Amino acid sequence: MTATPSPQWQRWLGLAALSLLLIGLWQVPWLGWLVYPFRVFGTFVHELSHGMTAIATGGTFLRFQVSSDLSGVAQSSGGVRMLIASAGYVGSAVFGGVLLLINARGVRARWLLAAMGLILALLAVLFLRNAFGWLAAGVLSAGLLGAAWRLSERWQQWLFDLLALQLVLDGYSSLWTVWQLSGDASVATDAQSMANLTWLPAWSWAVIWALFSTIVLVFCVRASIRRA
Repeated sequence: MTATPSPQWQRWLGLAALSLLLIGLWQVPWLGWLVYPFRVFGTFVHELSHGMTAIATGGTFLRFQVSSDLSGVAQSSGGVRMLIASAGYVGSAVFGGVLLLINARGVRARWLLAAMGLILALLAVLFLRNAFGWLAAGVLSAGLLGAAWRLSERWQQWLFDLLALQLVLDGYSSLWTVWQLSGDASVATDAQSMANLTWLPAWSWAVIWALFSTIVLVFCVRASIRRA
């Protein structure tokens, strides 16, 4: 007789499967537009994680850019370079995990969506320095605030869960791209930056970040179910 997963586990496993499906859809050219807003949001969090880590480790966050092809760059000075270089994927996973835990402790998805919209708008004003980035930040901020204001509580929760899980799984979303480019030292990636700072090859950092995403996902889902 096999044990049946609880409804809460089924919900979270279903959401994780959906998040991985959205990541996979990006690899299909004619379906990528369906997940484009999620990927742009993830790029913002990725680049801001670099900048916030620079500040947290005693450095200065100078500026960042987000491009329409989902590439981005964050410029900083000072700080702990190894932590800053890893902060894109690690920071996204931690941020998504913290959001899930805050929500599990009773803060409604409505207020978290609104907070994300306002914080994104503020950080864009302070640090963003390119036209597409401003346009995307404006649309995303308005969308998050609109969802917090207009959507039903059920849909707010689903949107919040998907956004947070996408961030937790950010290590997977770019794993294939990083893996493909990791052998080319002339291409600037976070993995290559870490390879230049350590004795580990670039491809290994892509694997490490994906494993870290898995650990954060399992921890946060277990903690959320216990709270529920």
